[in-house]
Amino acid sequence: MTGKSPITQRTARHGSHKLCKFDLADLEWTNMIPECPTYHPSEYEFEHPLVYLQKIAPEASKYGICKIVSPIAASNPAAFVLMKEKKDFKFETNVQPLRLSKWNEKDIITFSMRGRKYTYHDFEVLANKAFFSRFHNSRDLPSSYVEKEFWHEMAHGEKGTVEYGVNVEGSAFSCDPNDRLGTSKWNLKNFSRLPQSLLRLVDRKIPGITDPMLYIGMLFSMFAWHVEDHYLYSINFHHSGANKTWYGVPGHAASQFEKTVLQHVYCNKIITKHGEDGAFKFLAQKTTMFPPNVILQHDVAVYKAVQKPGEFIITFPRAYHAGFSHGFNCGEAVNFANGDWFSLGAAASMRYTHLKMMPLIPYEELLCKEAMLVFKSSRVRSSKNKPEDKTSYQAIMLPFVHLVQSYKTSLLRLNSSRKLPSSSNTTGSQICSLCYRDCYVAYFLCKYCFSHPICLFHDIAPQTCLCGRDYTIFKRNDIFALEEAAKSSQQGKECVDKFSLSSIFSCSRNDCIKDPEREKSVRGTASSLGAASKPKTKVADSTKHSVERNKSTMKHWRNNGLPSVRGTERPGIIYNLRKSKSKLI
Repeated sequence: MTGKSPITQRTARHGSHKLCKFDLADLEWTNMIPECPTYHPSEYEFEHPLVYLQKIAPEASKYGICKIVSPIAASNPAAFVLMKEKKDFKFETNVQPLRLSKWNEKDIITFSMRGRKYTYHDFEVLANKAFFSRFHNSRDLPSSYVEKEFWHEMAHGEKGTVEYGVNVEGSAFSCDPNDRLGTSKWNLKNFSRLPQSLLRLVDRKIPGITDPMLYIGMLFSMFAWHVEDHYLYSINFHHSGANKTWYGVPGHAASQFEKTVLQHVYCNKIITKHGEDGAFKFLAQKTTMFPPNVILQHDVAVYKAVQKPGEFIITFPRAYHAGFSHGFNCGEAVNFANGDWFSLGAAASMRYTHLKMMPLIPYEELLCKEAMLVFKSSRVRSSKNKPEDKTSYQAIMLPFVHLVQSYKTSLLRLNSSRKLPSSSNTTGSQICSLCYRDCYVAYFLCKYCFSHPICLFHDIAPQTCLCGRDYTIFKRNDIFALEEAAKSSQQGKECVDKFSLSSIFSCSRNDCIKDPEREKSVRGTASSLGAASKPKTKVADSTKHSVERNKSTMKHWRNNGLPSVRGTERPGIIYNLRKSKSKLI
C-alpha cells in the first residue's frame, strides 16, 4: 500500500485546517495496540457474576474493556437453539458499506440500509461463501492478518458491502434444563435482572438494555465507535463462529476521545455548527467507523481484544468501543449496572438533558428506589457493614443526596417567587416536554389534560399549560421519606438539614430567603442544573414549539407502552422501548 488513504484526501478537500492523518499506508500500528486483560474465573467465582465483576472492576475498568473466559460450556450451541428450539427464527440484516466516510454532515455513512431476511442456516451459507471468495479457503486465519485486511479494505473499498444481523431480538442461550451455561447466572436472558443489577427495577422489557439482542455477523461486518446508552455497563457473549476484534477506550479517556474525534475525524462544518457536543451527537448515531491509529496518534489510550467462542466481553461505563467480525459468528449482548454506576448515570442524564436527547431508562426513579432499599437495609445491618459495603453505600447515597438537595433548592426558589397549587404523585416518572429530563420526585403538570409535563429546573417556567389552565406541582407522596433517607446518610446530613422540604411547602417568600448567601446558592444551583433562562413572554411559545416539534415522537412512545419501575401504581414515563436501530455491537 502506498500513498495517502482516501479519507485523508477527502478531509483535505473539505478544507480542514486541523492535523488529520488517517494514514493507512503502514498497518504496523495494528501490532502496537496493547491487549486488554483476560480473566479466567474458577467455577466457584463464576457462580456470582456481579460479585466477580465488582472484584475485577478496579483493575479492568482502567482498560475500558476486558475479556472473561467461561469455565463452563453450553451443551446446546447457538445453531441448535436458533434452528431447533426456535424453529421459525428469522432475522433481517443491515447492509454496511466497506469504506471510510468523508465525515461531513451530508454524506455521513449510515449503517441502517435494510438488507434481506434470512434463516440462521441461510445466512451462514452466505457468510461462508463470502469468506471463501476472498481468502480461497475456509480455515481460520491469524487475527492480526484479518485485522490488516479489514483496514486495507476500509481504506481502499469503493462499492463493497457486507450484511450484519443487528438488534435481533431474542437469545441463543438454551432453555434446556441440562445446559450448564443456560442454567447459570451468566445466561444473558436473566443477567440484567440479577439481584445486584440496578436494571432489575425496570418492570418493562427494553430490548438491548434489559433483554438481550443477537448480533449475527459475517466477514468484516462491523460495529462503529459508540458508548453505551446512559453510560451503562454491557456484556457480550460469543456463542459460536469466527473471532471478533474489539477496540476499547477507557472511560477516563472518553472526553479526550471525543475531542480527538471532533478535531481530527469530523469536518469543520460539524465543529462550527454543533460545537464541543458535535462529536458526542454524531457518535451517538453509531455510524462513525475509523481506524484506532487516529486516536493513538493523539495519545488517547486504546486497547484491543480478540473474542473467541465461549468468551465474554465486558465494557465499562463511558468506555467507547468498536470492532468487526472475522467471519460468520453469533454474539449476544445486554446492559447492566452496579451501584457504582449512579455517578456516571447522573452525568449521562445531565448530558441527555443538555442535548435534548430522549432517555431510555428512568435514572431518577432507579436512584430513588435503590437508595431507599439500601437505606432500609443499612439500618438493619449498620453495625455489621463491611468496608466494601460502605463503599457501595456511598456510591449510591451520595448521588441520591445531591438529587434530593437539587429538588429542595428548586422548590424553595419556586415557592419564593410564586404560589402554585401542589398535589401528591404516585404515577412514577414523567419526561419534561422542554428538555426531556426524567422527573420522579416532582414536576409541573396540568391536572386537567395531564399533558406537557415540565421539570422544576428551568429558571422561568410557564404558569399555564397549553390548554390554558394553571400548572400544578406534582410531588411524590413519599417525598418526606426520601428526605429522611438523605438526611440519615452521613454525606447528606449537613446539606439536607439546612432547610427541610416541609418548610419549603409551608414558608412564604419572606421566611424562605433572608440570607443573601443562601439566595446566591439557590440561584447558582438552579443554573447549574441546566436551567435555561428565557424571557417570560417567550416561554409559552418555546413550550409550544418544543411540544409540536416532537408530537409524533411522543405519540409513538405513548402507543408502545411506558416502562416503569417496580412499586409504582401507574407508569407515567415516556421512553423509547428499544435501542436505536443503528446500534451495532
